[in-house]
Amino acid sequence: MTRADDELHPDLERRLRHLAEPLPAPGPDDWLTEHVEHGQTFRQYLDAYPVRRDATLSTIYLCVVGEFDDAQGRILDRTREFLGLFFDVPVVIRRTLAVADIPGHAKRKHPKWGDRQLLTRYLLDEVLEPDRPADALAYLALTTRDLWPGDGWNFVFGQASLRDRIGVWSIYRNGYPGKSDAAFRLCLRRTLQVAAHETGHVLTMQHCVAHRCLMNGCNTHDERDRSPLHPCPVCLRKLVWNLQVEPVAYLRRLGDFCQAHGMPEADWWGRAATALAG
Repeated sequence: MTRADDELHPDLERRLRHLAEPLPAPGPDDWLTEHVEHGQTFRQYLDAYPVRRDATLSTIYLCVVGEFDDAQGRILDRTREFLGLFFDVPVVIRRTLAVADIPGHAKRKHPKWGDRQLLTRYLLDEVLEPDRPADALAYLALTTRDLWPGDGWNFVFGQASLRDRIGVWSIYRNGYPGKSDAAFRLCLRRTLQVAAHETGHVLTMQHCVAHRCLMNGCNTHDERDRSPLHPCPVCLRKLVWNLQVEPVAYLRRLGDFCQAHGMPEADWWGRAATALAG
């Protein structure tokens, strides 16, 4: 990376510092209690030579796995819209895959809970990677089935492979969106959060350990629901650099989406846009 890269939007973190909420000490079941992580500064991000949106890597593709009813289909539509705004690229459904077409070794019933689950490594390595288009900034699978990543794990909300530009996530544990308007909003927020978080990993962003941030690691529903649907200023600077977007217009578009869909983070996006525009 060049010195000019390092100087791109150098004041963004400073001007948004008042919006950066420190991450509290982790509770006994939280991610950072069980995983030792050191975070990632903006300079460290550049030094990692991240996957970056450009004229070649210009589209997000989706693989839809399993059946989606009407309410779940609306979650899918809103998620496509949000990903398009968040990563400033077209989002295209490339493929649908029936659960019946997934081999037995990549499916299981959870040995204690009985939940029907799909193996993330199969979806990543056998479905997405061989089919990934050359212009894919990311190729992502979305499913209504529960996920597990292999031996020793009960489930995951999602999983991504950073350098391979592939990821998978599930709405299974997000609540049924057809139950009520409130249930739809909760499912939508959780789905947007996991989708943007996992795609952030595809862009080589590591977990944030300093602030409350979209890129916080999460172990449980409670921890995930405490995490915001926006990045901290440090992670926002990474995104602005990566996507090469004008930050004020970018922030306003995301604020408008959150306002239209009843997301409480609309206020944060709006305040951030105002702070940078002033």
